[in-house]
Amino acid sequence: MITIILNIVFSFGVSFLFGILFNSPKYILVPAGIVGAIGWIAFQSSLLWNESDIQSSFIGGFFIGIMANFMSKKFFSPVILFIIPGIIPLVPGGTAYEAIKNLVLNDYHEALITMIKVALISSSIALGLLIADLLAKVYFKYKKHMQLKKVK
Repeated sequence: MITIILNIVFSFGVSFLFGILFNSPKYILVPAGIVGAIGWIAFQSSLLWNESDIQSSFIGGFFIGIMANFMSKKFFSPVILFIIPGIIPLVPGGTAYEAIKNLVLNDYHEALITMIKVALISSSIALGLLIADLLAKVYFKYKKHMQLKKVK
């Protein structure tokens, strides 16, 4: 249980601190940390159910995209200010390091397998963000249309 809480705290902290590094406005830092923590929770929960890094990265990216869109509407800020710090906990940096290490050690077969895994994880995060962004745009456009219809 303590490990789960520490993971959530650290994913919040990583997103928060990357927001500082990204030079985000101060009022965006805590919401960006929340977006990163929620993405990490979704990733870990999905990992428990299906044990696939690729599918779990898609789920995490999807939740980050949804939360980033809602936070951008709430704080009247660009979505990118929430997405960039939010995806940092999901980026497969350790796996990319292993791929390059295997390449340097002339273990080309393992390096190729690991590089493909990195590419698939990164692509699934991007696809999750894309689908979430599309669904959020449709939702907000529908909501605005219904409000206009209600006024008439």
